[in-house]
Amino acid sequence: MTAAPEWEVLKPLAATPVSRTWRVAVGDPLDVPLAGQLAVLRQDEPGAARLGLNRAAEPDVLTAAAAAGLGPACLRADPAQGLLLTEWLPGQAWTAADLQNPANLRRAAGLLRRLHATPLAGPVVDLAAAIDRYAAAAGRSGAPLADQARADLAQALAAPVAPVAPEGAPTLCFCHNDATPGNFIASAGGGVRLIDWEYAGLCHPGFDLAGLAVGAGLNRGQVRQLLAAYQGRAPTPAETARHRDWEAFCGSLGILWAAAIGTVPAP
Repeated sequence: MTAAPEWEVLKPLAATPVSRTWRVAVGDPLDVPLAGQLAVLRQDEPGAARLGLNRAAEPDVLTAAAAAGLGPACLRADPAQGLLLTEWLPGQAWTAADLQNPANLRRAAGLLRRLHATPLAGPVVDLAAAIDRYAAAAGRSGAPLADQARADLAQALAAPVAPVAPEGAPTLCFCHNDATPGNFIASAGGGVRLIDWEYAGLCHPGFDLAGLAVGAGLNRGQVRQLLAAYQGRAPTPAETARHRDWEAFCGSLGILWAAAIGTVPAP
């Protein structure tokens, strides 16, 4: 950071082996435009490096997302120190139950469609490399979990139909890669944005859609609603089958990630 900032911690938000976050009020006298602004401060824990999170690329990702109206602005970043300060988004974080509401499901699908159509030059998210990192962090227990994740990823990528994506979108596009219900923030005015962009980058759009479906516990009918709202038409049986392949990969990767996190001491 260019200057030693000052902030008032208003509320702890989360503490995980990856990071700690707080809601703060910015009070840096050297940066008058930010003074008094509500923000989210994140400080890395050892798990961030252990899992290979790309902190150097994150400020540019956040800037692109904010410019497109998809996420909070990056106010300050110091990747070397593991510090990030982002705009506080007022509103309500969705729960899985909120996404059982068809109107909210359509809003989430529309946000993901806009996200995937947003141009961004890298970084490319290598899902196979992520499996390797998580397996290494998990130790001996990670080997069979990684084998399952690799098999599920191969199945998702091998399907003979084009990936579910906006018309004309490339196979890899700007993705959030952690589109779980709690990362959607709905404002009182009806807008929806995403927070927690630490895994974002160029990836497969089906991974985002499957992550949302798994996180929200959507049934088969609700998945069809999600895909129809995202694509602007009903999904074909082949597209629905491919989505199920991505759901399987999200599940196995999530189990492997939890095993890797489990080896990192809690803060």
